[in-house]
Amino acid sequence: MNEEAAVADYLVDYLEADATLMGMVNGVWLRSTPTDVATPLVKIDRQDASDLMVVNLYRVWADLTFLVRAAVENSERGQPDWSEVRSIADRLDVLLHKHEANETNLEWHAFREESFTDETIESGKLYLHAGGIYRVRAHAV
Repeated sequence: MNEEAAVADYLVDYLEADATLMGMVNGVWLRSTPTDVATPLVKIDRQDASDLMVVNLYRVWADLTFLVRAAVENSERGQPDWSEVRSIADRLDVLLHKHEANETNLEWHAFREESFTDETIESGKLYLHAGGIYRVRAHAV
């Protein structure tokens, strides 16, 4: 089983199933975001992956890290207003930190390793990003 692909699909489905989060954003996107989708939104990017192997090449788990963050266009002049993106990042942390799941063919747990904030300028517009880098350990069952 490709645990990385299974976890990525689960993350999108799990976050999209949360009515509170979906009331705050226009969708959850894995890797790339369509250009016609307005912010605020959630973006998920895989950062790193490795497998823990033991005797006889038994794979204990896939050790994965994902950057899960909210992105919001800042339309204010002057100092950026971080309140909206911070609220979404807080909701993401409630959902993902210390989260465990037991699916039909996959067991996994997640926790935040570090917080994340950034600013980007795209097409002359300022975007604010906030979220975290989450470690996920997944095991096929």
